[in-house]
Amino acid sequence: MEKLKLVKSNSHIVSSIIEVPEGPNGIVIAVHGFSSSKEGSTYQLLLERLPAAGYGMIAIDLPGHGTEESARELLRVGDAIDSIEAAEKYVTANYPDVKICYFASSFGAWLTGLYISQREHNGRKAFFRSAAVNMPELFIKENPTELEKQYLRDLETKGYFDTDMDLDASVRITKGLFQDFMETDLFRDFNPDRFGQHQIIMAHGEKDQVIDPDAAKRFAELFNIPIIIFPDEGHSLAEHKGTADQVISRAIELFNS
Repeated sequence: MEKLKLVKSNSHIVSSIIEVPEGPNGIVIAVHGFSSSKEGSTYQLLLERLPAAGYGMIAIDLPGHGTEESARELLRVGDAIDSIEAAEKYVTANYPDVKICYFASSFGAWLTGLYISQREHNGRKAFFRSAAVNMPELFIKENPTELEKQYLRDLETKGYFDTDMDLDASVRITKGLFQDFMETDLFRDFNPDRFGQHQIIMAHGEKDQVIDPDAAKRFAELFNIPIIIFPDEGHSLAEHKGTADQVISRAIELFNS
């Protein structure tokens, strides 16, 4: 495994790791979820499974996430998409003839959905794990709780608030990011055929308390995407022994197809 520091056009660095076996079948761009990082347990498991299956992997830290350089950049939707693009540019430049695939979780799947809809890219196979298809609804509420009302007050007075949502780590939400969420709707903006036809598979837990599984099912039906439902799993898709491995096996099946 090698650490990479990818420099974006705004001069911010995308903290990344890469592992590529000899003569790879493809390289997977891995995008973590909100408040996670490239060091998350799913991505460590991917590092074990993908090379053994003949696939390389490049995993990035999104802006405002992780403990390295990426954490210094404030999180904005466009800048996060730029980070995915930087990873793909690196792969394309260094492995020009190798197939590109995507494995993205939760918020990362939401971003990757936007990325393949808005930016020219070479990958045509994407696996969305616990996709946050309705991501803005986590922050934009019709009936906010008292804590959420305090967040909104902080947003007005300080220009930001730091999340406290029982997640892996706190993430700073700025006025700019909040505005991004208000202006973005993946149900409206998703256009996977704009740059070529894609094969996409979703996986979701029936007991997901973070992203409503019914929303994931509606999205899958709207865009004719196969969706694998794990009846006894929540958002992590890792609460029961073997589920995380099953998810990665299904992703590898997609990448091999």
